[in-house]
Amino acid sequence: MKSAQLAILLMALVIALLSIVEASKKKKGPTQTVRFGKKLSGKSTWFNGHDLKAVACYGDLMSNSHVNAGDSWMIGAVHMKHYKGGDRTACFECAKITAGKRSIVVRIIDDCAGCAPNQIDLTASAFKRLAPLSQGVVKTTYEFVRCPTRGNLRWPKSPKPKSH
Repeated sequence: MKSAQLAILLMALVIALLSIVEASKKKKGPTQTVRFGKKLSGKSTWFNGHDLKAVACYGDLMSNSHVNAGDSWMIGAVHMKHYKGGDRTACFECAKITAGKRSIVVRIIDDCAGCAPNQIDLTASAFKRLAPLSQGVVKTTYEFVRCPTRGNLRWPKSPKPKSH
């Protein structure tokens, strides 16, 4: 009788542990933080065409869903749900992205639902400054930086870049 009770107790314990493991897998919350001056390793990809239409940061934050990005804009997209502080924490921030000896600064204005943590999806023109489009994916480092106010940068003027 005692061995049957022990077997039932062990079975219940195993089931409880499996339930805890499954629940922890499903509860993955935001893992990224917008932190200035901290370099992170990641990758960059590129997008164009219909993916440039109705960029997320303008549509969701400014009720202005008709803002379509231009391929010549130096902008990027991240998966907003990866960022702590709300779905749009990374909106309108700037990131310096480096691949080898090449660097660019882009402004984050779109959501990339298919992007992994530490991935920034760039317009084709921004990606070409780091690697040929045919490469598709490039290993990069990136860090959030203050948005430059001068130079030959192309992105929407409104809203003004955040000052940190």
